[in-house]
Order: sequence, then C-alpha cells, then structure tokens
Amino acid sequence: MNCRLARLGLLAAVTCAGLAKAPAQKTNAPPGAIPVGMEGSRMVVLPGDKLEAAPVGDKSKIILRIHDVFPHGTDKRYDLRYFGFVPGEYDLAKFLRHADGTAPTNLPPIPVRIRGILPEDHDGMLIDEEAGDFTLPGSYTAWLIGLGVVWLLATWPLFLLGRKKKTPLGQVDGDDGPDLAARLRPLVEQAANGTLDTDGRARLERMIFSYWRERLGLPEDGDVAELHHQLKVHDEAGPLLRGLEDWLHRPPGTATVDIPALLAPYRRPE
Repeated sequence: MNCRLARLGLLAAVTCAGLAKAPAQKTNAPPGAIPVGMEGSRMVVLPGDKLEAAPVGDKSKIILRIHDVFPHGTDKRYDLRYFGFVPGEYDLAKFLRHADGTAPTNLPPIPVRIRGILPEDHDGMLIDEEAGDFTLPGSYTAWLIGLGVVWLLATWPLFLLGRKKKTPLGQVDGDDGPDLAARLRPLVEQAANGTLDTDGRARLERMIFSYWRERLGLPEDGDVAELHHQLKVHDEAGPLLRGLEDWLHRPPGTATVDIPALLAPYRRPE
C-alpha cells in the first residue's frame, strides 16, 4: 500500500511540474499582434547568404532591423526586430535584402501583424462628456462658427506677418544658417563611431534620400530599394551611402573616415 501511494505521489509531482512549465516559443512561429510604436521580435530560420535589413524610406510603414544572426546548419537563424507605424499585416521577407542591395527571391513569408492602440469603434472622444446645468443660447454649431470667425480675424495678421517662403531640403532661410552638410555631420560622426541608433539611421537616410530626390528630379513615390541602389553607384551620393553600410559591419570606432570629403556634395555653394 505504501509503495502504491509513493508512486501516485511521484506521478502527481511530475504532472504538476509539466503543467507549470511554459511552452517554449518555436522558431518561425508567428507572434501575436504588436501595438503601433512598440518593438516586436521574430526568430526565423532562412536559407542562403547572410541578409540585411532594407533601407528605410520616407513613407515606410514598418522599420526592420536584424538584432543578431546565428548559424543553423546550412541555414541561418535571424533575430528580427521591427516597429510598425500603421496597423495592418506585413511580410518581413519583403524588407530583407542581399548585401548588394537586391531583393531575395527564395524566402518564405514572415507574417507579422501591427494593431492600433484605440478600438476600431472608438468615437474619438478622450474623456466622457458629462451633462451640466449650464447651456448656451442658440445652436452649438452656430457658436462654433462664430468662434472660428473671431479666431481667424484675430490670427490672420499674425499669419501674414510670420509667413515665410518655403526653402528646399538642405537649405535654410538665411545665408548664415547651417546648410545640410552641417546638419548631417553629427549623425554621420555617430554612424562612423558605431553609436548611431536605429532612429538616427532612419533620419539620416531620409535626409539623404530627400535631398537627392529633389536634386536629381526623381519621383517621390519611387521604389525605395531601387533609389538606394541608384544612389549607391552615383558619383556624389554613393560614397556616403556605401560608407554607412561599411560602418555598420565594423567594430565601433575602427572606421577611418574623411567626413568633410563625404559631406562636400551637401554643402551650400559659397
């Protein structure tokens, strides 16, 4: 009898331990929906040569970075991190590139989902409207129109006084303000030292792409990957973009960079 009770106790202990253990996350298993603006992670095994995250464009709805890469037999296991700015479903495979900038064609889908913070049926009110005893005479719409007219009449002279002509990207209103080269320099120095974070790199690439789109007369809605490849081989735009890719694969602080020469195309003519 005692032996039988001991067996039952041991079986119960093993069963409870198995129930208490959390299931391990499987590689390639799609994660749950990630809120807008929050970082999500995805661990996937992919074939072929080592891949890189595609450059970020002005209208990118999602930012992807590769946190780490591990060998996995003849394949590679990637620790992917991503931020979404617009709710929806995305395929992270479309945001990966080969080292030469070309898009891979043999990747399986890597689906992720970005969800909004507010419910779909939200009416836009941030606080509950409470009914009070005080009411204004006349229509609520009429009061809004009247206040709008008063506000417009009061602010119109200030608008005319402060109105300034728009200047192209890379220029400033006055001759004494910093040019694009001066604004790019802190970001380029951080990138060369290996201290530029993901947001800083995205900002730097947006400034460079916008500048060359305007200077070369390229369409605003063109393909980002094609624009990146086109600028990499450009005589003036190429050195800085190729330098950014080289610095990301070097140990921090080991790159030898002539920053004034790289920023020469971005300086305002004397």
